[in-house]
Formats: sequence, structure tokens, C-alpha cells
Amino acid sequence: MGRVLLIEARLSAKEEYCKFKKTLLETIDEGLNKILGETATQTIYFHLEQMHHLKREDIPDNLEDFLLTLERIFGIGALVIEKTIMENLYSRLSLNNKDIVLKYTNREQFNFIGYITDLRKRCLKNERF
Repeated sequence: MGRVLLIEARLSAKEEYCKFKKTLLETIDEGLNKILGETATQTIYFHLEQMHHLKREDIPDNLEDFLLTLERIFGIGALVIEKTIMENLYSRLSLNNKDIVLKYTNREQFNFIGYITDLRKRCLKNERF
């Protein structure tokens, strides 16, 4: 009986992680579309796949590659996209930005991957979907 519960717990954790990844990807789509428009967003996804072998659906597991590409394309302007994605993600997950203060002043203070990692752990632990 304990083994069944362990398998169910693993499945549940995997399901929750898949939900988080789906939500993150949808939020990335929304953020890019909001700032750049649909055509530019599709162009970025095409570039990621052709030049970096990174498919759209694999972005949540490869955030560093995604961010590096955004930074190469937009320079410091990538920070605006990252902030928009984070704000949309917090909103979508019904979290208050005051729960975790997002520092926006410069690249050194804003750590997109760190925020996503912490948020993922927090959401999976609390199962807030």
C-alpha cells in the first residue's frame, strides 16, 4: 500500500510540474505577444528552433538558452520582456507581487531564472494551481 501512495505522489508531483511548465509557457507566449506582437513572437520561436535547436515547448526546461537568445536579440531590452513574463506569471498564479519582491532596477538585481525556480518550488510545494 505504501508503494502505491509513493507512485501516486510521484505522479502527482510530475503532473503538477507539467501544469507549471504549461502555465509558464503560456505566460511566455503572452508576454512576447504583448510586447512584440504575434509575428515577431513566431519569428523568435523560429530562430530558437533553427539556430539553437530549442523548440517552443522545451523553453521551460531551457530558460538559460531562451534568455541568452533574447539578450542577443534585444540587449538590455530583454529585461522588459522578462519582467512582463514574471508579472503575468504572478498574476496567472494569483500571487501577490509583494509575496516575493521583484527587483527591476538592473540586470544584476533581476534574476529571471532564480525567480522562476523559486516560484516553481513554491507552487509545487503548495500545489497552488
